[in-house]
Amino acid sequence: MHGATTRSLILLWVTTACGTAPPVPADTGIPEEPDAETDTTSEALVDCAGDIAGDVPSFYQDFFACVDASMTGEDVILGTDGLPPHPSPYYAQDHPLYVEFNTRGGTHYRNPNQLAEQRFSFVIPVDPVPKGIDITAALVDNTMMTSDEEFGGGPQGIALDGVLIFAAMAAPGDDLWAEQFTFDLYEGHPAGTAYHYHFETPGPLEVLQHRGFTSTATPGDAEVELYGMMCDGTVVMGCTELDGTPPSGTDFDAQNGHVHDIGEGSTTHFSGRYHTHVCPDVWTDHPFFPEIAFYEQTNCPAARP
Repeated sequence: MHGATTRSLILLWVTTACGTAPPVPADTGIPEEPDAETDTTSEALVDCAGDIAGDVPSFYQDFFACVDASMTGEDVILGTDGLPPHPSPYYAQDHPLYVEFNTRGGTHYRNPNQLAEQRFSFVIPVDPVPKGIDITAALVDNTMMTSDEEFGGGPQGIALDGVLIFAAMAAPGDDLWAEQFTFDLYEGHPAGTAYHYHFETPGPLEVLQHRGFTSTATPGDAEVELYGMMCDGTVVMGCTELDGTPPSGTDFDAQNGHVHDIGEGSTTHFSGRYHTHVCPDVWTDHPFFPEIAFYEQTNCPAARP
């Protein structure tokens, strides 16, 4: 999807779904959703469809589930239907993963949308080209269309569990910080019918837990925290590096990003790759996925084949 018309449509889509928060309703006494680590979720992860080709870089083979992955030239093609392999109140009520919305004691409210299956295709460069910019606080304002360096609206990345990633922005006039009050217990919600994450979530960490990289899927407590990949090639981490060590944060830019090799054990998956860290309890200034694209955005946003 490219061009001014598409960008306008995406902006309308996000504005409609992610508007300014209405007054928070009183707690309705709705039962809590199941814990993030349940047999239902594990079964959904095991059963989710996905076909990752053998010539795709090991990073995608080792850490991604519920996606299709293949190579074309010097790019990785990631495809997803966008359906979360975990419970959500944003599924239709007759869906096996539907649960009632949890208001978390009256602080959260359900937005009016309902997720549905769609097809998205992301073209991720194997060797992305840096734009050579400094990501300063002046660039990171959590508002769409205020910089030529930002990601676009709508789907801008893909999480390990096949769920869409939206960048750290709200449409002009809206408040990204207020959107969190419509998130389910997996910290996701739909824009239109496209379910997505904006920040830390147990969903991708359950993939790591299922693969044996961590013993828990609780953000902030997992031994390894990796969330996904942005469309420009930026890797999104949590409170750890891929090898489980905590970053010092002393070299972070304004969206908790820095550049170094990314690997675990004896394997280096990326050399000198820019990546960001989402860890709100430690780095409070930027609790979201990245807003500014470090690399050239030749393939952003996602296409819908």
